[in-house]
Amino acid sequence: MSAVSQRPLKSRSLRMESGRPGAAIAYLLKSLHHSLRQAVDEAFRVRRIDMSFAHFVALHTLESEPGVAGAELARRGFITAQTMNTILRRLEKDGDIERRPHPTSLRADSWFITKAGQLRLERARVVGEALWSRMLSTLKAGEVVQLQSLLERCIIGLDVQVEDMRSAKTAKSTALAKRPRVKQASR
Repeated sequence: MSAVSQRPLKSRSLRMESGRPGAAIAYLLKSLHHSLRQAVDEAFRVRRIDMSFAHFVALHTLESEPGVAGAELARRGFITAQTMNTILRRLEKDGDIERRPHPTSLRADSWFITKAGQLRLERARVVGEALWSRMLSTLKAGEVVQLQSLLERCIIGLDVQVEDMRSAKTAKSTALAKRPRVKQASR
């Protein structure tokens, strides 16, 4: 048994009273996300890494996908475009990222991580990975693999639903456009 599982934790009600299986999953995912953000922010503060979870997500995304626009970074970081804009300006001022014109949009910028930003990200990544490992240490190895697989399948299920809704909307719009227009009699 790990040290984490032996320590008494604050009691937090994570179950919803609904009798339906799975009813609390959305709440639990949101709660996990909130707890993760808090833990990362606190770990960075304790280790004197001057960045937040949102800064970390922005740098990580720019490392793996150079040239991403600010609006997409905001979506990935689960924050508003205005908040991401503030983060990007700070990262740019600190020399961690650089801005270039977006190849397809005159209104957007493309962002790229610099060498300084990569060094800062590596320092933060060590802290993040230790935190993540400790969280996952409460699960058995097979459970970690199973959790990852289940979450991937849930994401696919949602992506399929979104695509189906978009297709239905497009089909409806196309059908409406093809319908003959009826002239209204003038009065």
